[in-house]
Amino acid sequence: MTDDLTIYKQIYPSQCIKIAELGYRSVLNIRPDAEVDSQPNSCDFSSATAKANLNYQHLPFDDERLSMATVEQFAAFYRTMPKPILMFCGTGARAKLLYQSALMQGLL
Repeated sequence: MTDDLTIYKQIYPSQCIKIAELGYRSVLNIRPDAEVDSQPNSCDFSSATAKANLNYQHLPFDDERLSMATVEQFAAFYRTMPKPILMFCGTGARAKLLYQSALMQGLL
């Protein structure tokens, strides 16, 4: 999306070292835990990102629960997290929606 933010589909904890090697400094997971059986949970990402020296935040939401509070929290994370940030969800669609919502509200 920008030099500071990449939006992507599901990643896995085993990819965190490579993500750091690619130059990312933060990972923002917006996928709720246990959305599907095969996805890793936020605790796994917390450990993997720490080992890769990446900042990690988890801001779970689904399409039906995108609230102004979620958009504002995303904007706060975006402003304070070391950049560049890799933000992900299942397919990338919710991540894009969240980013665009923050832009439209003038929060970024």
